[in-house]
Amino acid sequence: MTTDKSLSHMIREVRGMVADLDPQPRRVRIRAGEYDLEIEWAEEPIGGGPRPERVVKIDPATPEVESSTVAVESPLVGHFFRSPEPGADPFVAPGDYVEEGQVVAIVEAMKLMNRITAPEAGRVVEILPADGEVVEYGQRLILLEPGEPARMEIAS
Repeated sequence: MTTDKSLSHMIREVRGMVADLDPQPRRVRIRAGEYDLEIEWAEEPIGGGPRPERVVKIDPATPEVESSTVAVESPLVGHFFRSPEPGADPFVAPGDYVEEGQVVAIVEAMKLMNRITAPEAGRVVEILPADGEVVEYGQRLILLEPGEPARMEIAS
């Protein structure tokens, strides 16, 4: 139900934005995954013939992630929390190594605390949202650099 509410909100926002455009676009395409927005206008050519098209593309607001990193994404809309309760130590911090399946954050939705786990082992590179910030479905929460920590062996 929360996803339907978010989708309805997004549709209202886009309709409001498109209503302010002059001339009205012929087509609007939105992708939520990488925040891709395309607006296409059709112009009347002088002297007839085929209609040329103008396409405006807006790239994602977030910077591209290095291909070597893995993003831990939010599976739902809610409030992002770095620790299990106020005042407690955060689950992870930049530089920490995590194991696959380790809890790295919580997203609260409708009074339910949903544990967010690491999709694979790696080092935490960056935590993107602020503690308590509202996050969207599919939003990147934490960036991991895949791999195992360097292990030191001591010969006896």
